[in-house]
Amino acid sequence: MSRREVGLQRLICDSQVHAPDTPHAGPIDGMEAGALVREMETAGVSRCVIVPMVPPGSDARSSNGAALEMAQGDLERFAVMAPFDLTRPQNAALLATWRSQPGMLGVRLAFLREPNLSLLLEDRLGWFWAAAEKAGVPVTLLAPDLEEKVGQLASDHPRLRLTLDHLNLHPMRAYDDLVPAIQPLLGLARHDNVAVKASGLPCWAQEPFPFSSLHRPIAEVVEAYGPKRVFWGSDLTRLPCSYLECVRLFTEELPFLAEDDKDWVMGRGLIEWLNWDRKN
Repeated sequence: MSRREVGLQRLICDSQVHAPDTPHAGPIDGMEAGALVREMETAGVSRCVIVPMVPPGSDARSSNGAALEMAQGDLERFAVMAPFDLTRPQNAALLATWRSQPGMLGVRLAFLREPNLSLLLEDRLGWFWAAAEKAGVPVTLLAPDLEEKVGQLASDHPRLRLTLDHLNLHPMRAYDDLVPAIQPLLGLARHDNVAVKASGLPCWAQEPFPFSSLHRPIAEVVEAYGPKRVFWGSDLTRLPCSYLECVRLFTEELPFLAEDDKDWVMGRGLIEWLNWDRKN
């Protein structure tokens, strides 16, 4: 008997939405709390990980503070993966109490441009990885074409939980075929401390819902990592489709996912991976 037939509701947790609203943050703005809650209720999404948008040239701490305030206003729904200033090694001490802030789950990093890109390529972030590992702070990161570097990090810091955003696809790049594009990502699955976010994928689809070009790459990622280390997400403010269609892609259109697999992919896996207790 299916979940729908017995009337059970699946807990759905979105692994990434940019919020709160931060005007002029760049080509992608965040969402304010009320609008996000309405979208979540329409699509049947119970929880959401907030990734703050940081306006160019601004102090990330101000955006983190606004995101934490939003999360703390509704800890049943929201928590934060926050940016971290990698140019200041003296800030390593902050990681020891990072998760003691109500609503804070961990750190989110992007290695798309300077200064972060050079800091990673030149191996100048050992202080950060060591401090995050020691403090038990999970890290999500976007590092297109840098899978070899990520693999080395995973080997050097086996107790550090790393999650790659968006199948590690570049947000500004069009792909003719995602299958070859994700092959380096599949190789990282051998590291037990690496997981992947299947987030924002309709942005790379070549056709409208149900996005048939996405089915095979998703299947290959789930086969490599297992459903417990693949986390659905929307990246809602970038979607070329409705929030509900982004949910239905995984809950209705992927026959290779068993119902138990969907439970893990749609929320349970992320919640356990990040140790998300809604009381904290």
